[in-house]
Amino acid sequence: MNERSLTSLSYGVMAIFAMILTVTGPLLPAMSRSFELSMAEAGLLFTVNFSGFVAFILVGGVLADRLGKKRVISASLIGLTISLLLLPVAPSFAAACAAMFLIGGFGGVIESQIGALIAALNPARTSYYLNLSQVFFGVGALVGPLGAGLLLAAGVDWRAVYLVLAGLTLALTAVFVPLRAPQLVSTDRITWQAFRALLSDGRFLLICLCMMLYTGAEVGSWGWMSTFLSQSLGFSVVASSAAVGVFWAAVTIGRFAVGQLTLRYSAAAIIVALALASVVAVLLAAVVSEGAMVWVVIAALGLAFSSQWPLIVAFGSERYPASSGTVFALLVGSGGLGTTIIPLAMGTIGESSGLRAAMASPALAFLAIAAIIGVLAYRERRAAVEAGAMA
Repeated sequence: MNERSLTSLSYGVMAIFAMILTVTGPLLPAMSRSFELSMAEAGLLFTVNFSGFVAFILVGGVLADRLGKKRVISASLIGLTISLLLLPVAPSFAAACAAMFLIGGFGGVIESQIGALIAALNPARTSYYLNLSQVFFGVGALVGPLGAGLLLAAGVDWRAVYLVLAGLTLALTAVFVPLRAPQLVSTDRITWQAFRALLSDGRFLLICLCMMLYTGAEVGSWGWMSTFLSQSLGFSVVASSAAVGVFWAAVTIGRFAVGQLTLRYSAAAIIVALALASVVAVLLAAVVSEGAMVWVVIAALGLAFSSQWPLIVAFGSERYPASSGTVFALLVGSGGLGTTIIPLAMGTIGESSGLRAAMASPALAFLAIAAIIGVLAYRERRAAVEAGAMA
């Protein structure tokens, strides 16, 4: 019973985490007005949030190995609840940044460990249950921005939105923490020896670069989407928030569809195709201005972005099976690093060259991903052919 209950609650944790992660974009204009921020300064909220993500994730992994995943997730849920309560009462932008840092940090531990907990609780059907967890993430990512937009449109202050999220997190924490976890099969640990070996491997560093570029480009794209739609296209608060929800709905649908494609095509081939499709979708999103086409392009963005994150993780982990725990930590950490850089860079570009230029800039990241993965896959095929010829 505990396995089933913990798995179900873990899905709830994923949904809440997704809501917290994705409301920042729709709330950003209101937060900017409250603290009198420029566009570049507003981008710092993304940077400090994901700086916390990167800073906490490796520490969380080590503690989970020593204390257990359930305990670390429980402690992080408590920390996340407190952080969500601190943000609305922040007296200054610096204090708000500190709260966002903690939200990102505890959220990073939760995201990195909840999937591992679900896998450990369901070893016989790991792929099925992990894929289902991404569906709940998509639901949370859809509900969060849309709910935030509706509350803002009703005249609710952005601070109250975070108080609502804190209440939901507290309720989930109160149910999650008392449950006792069953004895789990031990998993591979994060080791410093594996860190050193991987960080001297050029191929692995290129895969980490792809993860950094993808995650930063994804967060930058949906994070600035509401601001772009409201300021450049005149969307209402509700419509611009709903657009982020449409994006995440398309991501969820795309993950289901790509799951079937993985049975026929390699991860590398799908990544390259999705990255090239993302280049086209990003450029279209930056230039489109007609109402109906905007919604079509936003859906296309979600479909193109959909499975690049899990497939890049799979592409890396399949090549380093002896150190999969360390590989996963480094890849997720690389993604967090990208989110501290690219959204901030987009804010700087938007301030100097306009929002359309900022929204078009992630196309360069996706073009680089397609090139890097394509070259790595080509080299592997050529090495396999040469090895076969020598045999």
